[in-house]
Amino acid sequence: MTAPVKSWLGLRRETLLALVAIAVLLVPLSVLSQPADSTSAGGFLARQRAKFGLSQANLGEVDPTSETMRLATLGLKNVAVTLLWDRANHYKKVEDWTNLSAALEQMTKLQPNFYSVWDFQAHNLSYNISVEFDDYHDRYAWVMKGIEFLRQGIFLNQREPRLLGRMGWFLGQKIGRADEKKQYRRLFKADDDFHERDRPGRTLPERDNWLVAREKYVAGQQLADSGAPLRTTPLIFHSEPMMTAINYARAIEEDGVFGETARDAWNLAGDEMRRYAVREIPTSWDVPIRLGLREAELARAQKLAEELEALVPGKFKELEERQRAALTPDQRAALDTPPLDRTEAQQRAAAEAGAALTVTWPMVAREAPAAVRERARDLARRYLEASETAQIIERYREIVNFDFWRAACEVEVTEPALRARETAWRAEREFENARLLPAKKAYEESFAAWREVLDASPVLKADDLTGDDLVELVDRYRKVLEQLDEKFPKPFILQDVLDKARPAGG
Repeated sequence: MTAPVKSWLGLRRETLLALVAIAVLLVPLSVLSQPADSTSAGGFLARQRAKFGLSQANLGEVDPTSETMRLATLGLKNVAVTLLWDRANHYKKVEDWTNLSAALEQMTKLQPNFYSVWDFQAHNLSYNISVEFDDYHDRYAWVMKGIEFLRQGIFLNQREPRLLGRMGWFLGQKIGRADEKKQYRRLFKADDDFHERDRPGRTLPERDNWLVAREKYVAGQQLADSGAPLRTTPLIFHSEPMMTAINYARAIEEDGVFGETARDAWNLAGDEMRRYAVREIPTSWDVPIRLGLREAELARAQKLAEELEALVPGKFKELEERQRAALTPDQRAALDTPPLDRTEAQQRAAAEAGAALTVTWPMVAREAPAAVRERARDLARRYLEASETAQIIERYREIVNFDFWRAACEVEVTEPALRARETAWRAEREFENARLLPAKKAYEESFAAWREVLDASPVLKADDLTGDDLVELVDRYRKVLEQLDEKFPKPFILQDVLDKARPAGG
């Protein structure tokens, strides 16, 4: 048999073997990839998709157009999205809003479950494009385009709490914080199209943008609580219903709404604060915390310390004295020198001395008599756990300014606080209308009420946020006095606030 014939036969044999191997592999592949239907859970891959919620039906509504477009790209979906993203940026630069809208629509059809597409482009519509228009009606329309864009994303991603959070942010912050917030808030309340799509039957008082924003945040919370993954910072995400309720209360007071309506608004904020305080928050220490339990953890630590002291009386003080006796002369001298007068060497010595003088209850437990040592170690361990938990809670509370907002929610429902806000609002209106004597009287009534508020709440009194707001109010009061050719009163009823804000002289 000639060489070419042998080669041909060998090639044919290899081809047949390859075809047989392919046919054999098709059997397990078919079993693995069998789709689910009404009578069967499908193959392994279909069951895994159902188990981990990875199918489109698990993520949100199925869009036939989207599915068709993704199939038509033949595996080049990501390339197509990248090109569309570039085109969208180009259309924005040249202010071609029609083609921009078309590009965004195509982008979301190709990647309906990519969070960043919805977030980034909604921000683009509501924040970047809206400001390109002169008329605030047009700007409001584009703000709402971004919000409606997020609604579409929520429809296709019903297991994504972040999109509900972003919708809450746009409704609250963009409408309620913009330079045109008065006009935006008024237009939003009258926006029948939005409210009928969002929640039919919403009453006019419920149409406040901050209240609707709170609804979205609460819906996002409920989704996360039901098991949907929350791929953002839980501490901040779960604070938003509280902060939105606070912003609502402040907004209606800025609008001149007081009395029971304002009190009810602050009661709502207080309810959200209490709900937030008891919510379990994961931490980077893998220790879940509740922000409202710091005081309870400190009390638990104090009780455990007292039990330890009763178990091994005097041992803590004995260790402190022993540590102090072991200090070097240089370390003692450094500690005796005032901090501002210490040399660099003395600063190092003082730091070393401070570390050497540190006594902890675990140290005390190690030296406890044998008969009570195990008990002492258990108490010391629990003391350490309670005190460290309190420290972690304190750090997380500082991030969201928890103490201030809790104090605000407690105080703002009181009669002096409501009176302080209402008289301040009245003073500002009188000042704007050049009615100087009524303005002066209203300012002074407000300052007197604020004195009651601050004396009743050391937290508000110490916080810079309160001081900054009051200093602005006092500055306008000064202008009223200047125009009346009157001197600023001394002593001033809020002089401590001015001294804290302006140490050089208020």
